[in-house]
Amino acid sequence: MAKFNAAIGATASAWLLALLVIAGELSGPLKALLKDTFGHHWIGKAVLVTGALLLFGFVFRDRKSIGTWKDEKAAWVSVLLSLAVIFLFFIIHYLIK
Repeated sequence: MAKFNAAIGATASAWLLALLVIAGELSGPLKALLKDTFGHHWIGKAVLVTGALLLFGFVFRDRKSIGTWKDEKAAWVSVLLSLAVIFLFFIIHYLIK
C-alpha cells in the first residue's frame, strides 16, 4: 500500500495554482485576502498549493489512475497545461488589453 500519491497531489495542486493565479489577478479582494493572511499573495498561494498537494496525495494514496490515464501521465499533463494556462492568461491580460 502506498503512503502518498505524489502524482495525484501534483495534479490537484497544479490546477489549484492556475486557478489562484488567475483569480488573484482578476479579484483584488482575493489577492488582498492572501496578502493579509500570509504576508504576501505568493506565499498564500504557495501555502494553499502545498496543502492541496499533501491533502490529495494522502487522501488518494491508494489510487493508481485518473480515469484511463496513469497518475504520472495525468500529473505531467496537468502541470504543463496549468503552466500554459497561466502563461496565456498573462499574455492576454497584460499584452492584449
